[in-house]
Amino acid sequence: MVNIVSKIPSPLILWCSVMSGIMLLVTCIANASPSNSFQFTTATGRAAITSNVPAELARMRALEDALYLAALQGGANINGFSAVSTDTSVQDHFVVRPSSKILDYTIISEEKSGSQIEVSIRAAVGNLPEKKCNRTRPLNMTLYRPDTYIDMNVPAWIEIYHSKLFNELSFMLDSDPLIKISNAMNVPLSPQKLRTIDERFDYASLLSPQIRVRSGDFAIIPTLYLSAGDKPTRFVTSRQIEIRLGLKVFNGASYDLIGEFERTALFENDRIALFQNLADLDKPTREDLIEVMRGLIGPLTSEMITTLGCQSLNDILYLDAQQLTAQLGSNQGITPNMLAITSGKHSPWSVLRVVSVASNSSILEPLDKARELSELDGKTVEFMELN
Repeated sequence: MVNIVSKIPSPLILWCSVMSGIMLLVTCIANASPSNSFQFTTATGRAAITSNVPAELARMRALEDALYLAALQGGANINGFSAVSTDTSVQDHFVVRPSSKILDYTIISEEKSGSQIEVSIRAAVGNLPEKKCNRTRPLNMTLYRPDTYIDMNVPAWIEIYHSKLFNELSFMLDSDPLIKISNAMNVPLSPQKLRTIDERFDYASLLSPQIRVRSGDFAIIPTLYLSAGDKPTRFVTSRQIEIRLGLKVFNGASYDLIGEFERTALFENDRIALFQNLADLDKPTREDLIEVMRGLIGPLTSEMITTLGCQSLNDILYLDAQQLTAQLGSNQGITPNMLAITSGKHSPWSVLRVVSVASNSSILEPLDKARELSELDGKTVEFMELN
């Protein structure tokens, strides 16, 4: 806090006395360098070693000073007010407080010189970036056997065509350069079984090996519901078909359901009328009905891809040969120097950096090099996609 005291010239004494009776306190708030975005910064704190302040206490004070200065670099709030006292003095008070928070930090260096100690730190300051949809990272999908329900009253030609509909869906997904499709449409997906069964001791799995999906990838079950019904009016009975085409999406490894996406269409397949020849004139052709069904694929896959692009990249850290490893790699969009976060012990978050990447794994190191790696073993880490 900074106090500034000044004497008011005598001609203003009466004016100040009147104003002090109306308002004794004026408050102003200013923001200095208002930046709450995520950033890295360095700062150096200093403290003196005295007879009453031993070296360890001075070190902690120097660290606190460095943390305060680092937080100020992320933005500051300056609160001030002026007070008029009875002897016509004006006192200006200012309090400077950081407007951002330190997410994590590491000590770069410590130096002791005579009666002074300096501590330099590197800190992650500000707020975590908002999650954003990223359509630049690859999406790996495995298509399993579709779930279908077809009403007995549905025309036979539609029942035959529905398998082609799934093939066209797979082809459309595979045509996206950022999507890699694995076709397992002859294999049923059983999330509960994959979560619990060890194939080494399961007889059915030994005869027919399970197809598993890696962490960061997606397991998908296409779904199709076809029903038929008549809608009678005064002169015409309309025979209508309802089609519901959907996709059930599961996370790889855990096989937890992410969401279900569905598109529906209702179309007229036939008419029965008193004057049948007239009713047949504008009856839709089979090709028209096929186009109606095909038209569901584009909006359905687009919605799913957009949603999956917004999914966070999360994984469990495990300690292997004194290295923190995640089962996400370049195939899932992880790149070197990418940042990741997990809950912190001495700070709100622990910030990590990707130091090396393989196809389906990556090695990370914490920002705080003094951090015990065993403390992070088994923790969930979320990769940050920064601009």
